[in-house]
Amino acid sequence: MTILNNISLKDYNTFGVHVNAKRFVSITSFYDLQNLLKTEKDLFLLSGGSNMLLTKDIDKLVVHINIKGISIDREDENFSYVTVNAGENWHEFVLWCLSQNYGGVENLSLIPGNVGTCPIQNIGAYGVEVKDVISQVEVLEVATQKRKVFSNDDCHFGYRNSIFKNEAKEKYIITSVSFCLSKNKHKLQTSYGAIETELQLENIKNPSIKDVSNAVIAIRKSKLPDP
Repeated sequence: MTILNNISLKDYNTFGVHVNAKRFVSITSFYDLQNLLKTEKDLFLLSGGSNMLLTKDIDKLVVHINIKGISIDREDENFSYVTVNAGENWHEFVLWCLSQNYGGVENLSLIPGNVGTCPIQNIGAYGVEVKDVISQVEVLEVATQKRKVFSNDDCHFGYRNSIFKNEAKEKYIITSVSFCLSKNKHKLQTSYGAIETELQLENIKNPSIKDVSNAVIAIRKSKLPDP
């Protein structure tokens, strides 16, 4: 873990704004983050850089949460329980799920950002919210540097909302998110009109989770610029 000086953040935000961080550190492990918080308190957290517009140089220590890794914790006949570290790109995680035939996040394809920020505003799209598949969220408490786990209920999820936007704001740093994903008998959400229309255009009558993902990607690309 090395703290760098005067680093451009152009490559760390989706708008590509060229502002400088007076001090910058990329965190690649839970333990590095834990040690950092023992001496540094005035922080500017940076994840995927997709939900912010940087307008000026930053004097605080910019902490890039870059903890990577996906692990399968356990499986049963119908579900796989997966933990994803906060620095993993969200869409790449969705693509990984599709490659494993794990269902539940296909409607959330092509949403920008990283996994660690997905619980904060309970990301959602095309009839699905991430709270539907989150089993728990692991965090590091800033004040004590202790690990804590929030269950799904603990997160107080609402529409584009969670405890991390309210009473827990700035008190915790999310380090990983655990998901419960279907292995078979996937419950597809295709009732959103645009998805049905896209599937019909492709003459798909019995869609797979991959088909639903492709439909969502096509819709999003037709409406939004690629971040």
